[in-house]
Amino acid sequence: MELKETRLSREEIYEGPVFTVTKDAIRLPDGREGRRDLVHSYGGVVILPVDEEGNVTLVRQFRYAHGRVLLEAVAGKLEKGEEPYSAALRELREETGLTAEKWDFLGAIETSPGFLTEQLYLYLARGLRAGEQQLDEGEFLEPLRLPLAEAAAMAADGRIDDGKTVCVLLRAKHLIDGEG
Repeated sequence: MELKETRLSREEIYEGPVFTVTKDAIRLPDGREGRRDLVHSYGGVVILPVDEEGNVTLVRQFRYAHGRVLLEAVAGKLEKGEEPYSAALRELREETGLTAEKWDFLGAIETSPGFLTEQLYLYLARGLRAGEQQLDEGEFLEPLRLPLAEAAAMAADGRIDDGKTVCVLLRAKHLIDGEG
């Protein structure tokens, strides 16, 4: 059996500035019909800045959906048609004031493939230079610097529970450890 679902029709339920919601009628692999509700997103970028001493800069941000402050990697949404690398440059500068001389692309992740089309592009930023934080209007966050090993341990034991942050920490640490 081919593991493929085919769209038969699509109804747009909601269109907003950040995402669109659709209801799709589909044909299942066994020939029966089914339904998929999807949230469509332009995607985003996740950046892990690491300085010469091996410290990462994460951000503390209140997340309304969870009712608490999360410790997260620097991240942001892609504008329609925007290249991920351009967004990564912008988000690092806006959220932390940092710029970077060296960038490593760490791949992409599917954040919740059961209903969300979002793809996040992961980057490691090094060769950092400090500057002024330039937060968007209505954006409130606090940068926090800590050793990469400590941040990775926090991701491993659940003290950092934001999925995109866990992924970028794992991939960045793997790359950096392989260079040594």
